[in-house]
Amino acid sequence: MSGFASSWQQRLHTGFPLLAAMQVAVLGDAAAWHLSAPFEPNRNDHATAFGGSISTLATIAGWMAVNVAAGEGADVVIQSGATDFILPIAADFTARVLPPDAADLAAFERMYARRGKGRLAVAVEVITASNALAATFHGVYVAVRLPA
Repeated sequence: MSGFASSWQQRLHTGFPLLAAMQVAVLGDAAAWHLSAPFEPNRNDHATAFGGSISTLATIAGWMAVNVAAGEGADVVIQSGATDFILPIAADFTARVLPPDAADLAAFERMYARRGKGRLAVAVEVITASNALAATFHGVYVAVRLPA
C-alpha cells in the first residue's frame, strides 16, 4: 500500500467510523486512486450491496477528491449530492472519481487560492468487480481553508 493510500485510509477510518465498519480501502497513489468496499459487510437483505453503502462510498470518494485538490489545511463539506443506481451489486465494488472539467477545476483553484474557499462539482462512478457501471454520483463540495 502506498504512503498516500495508507495515510488516507487511516484518515477515513478514524474520521468516519462508518467507513471502518464498511471496510473501505484506499487503493492506488496520488496520481490514480479509488475507494473499494467488500461485498459482505455492505450487503442487504436482498443479497445485494446496500444502497446506503454504495452512496456513502461514492460521497466519500468525491469528498476525498476535493480534499486532494484543495491540499493540506482544507475543511471540505458536501453541499449537495445525488446517486443514481443502475445495476444491483452482488460482489465487491469500487468508486472512481471522474476527472473534473479542466475549466471548473481551474476556477476552483483560483477561488480557493484567492479567497480561501471554493466550490467544486464532482462525478463518481461505482463499478462492480466485473467492471460494470452500477451507480453514478454527482456532488457539489465546498472547501474552506483552515486558519494556520
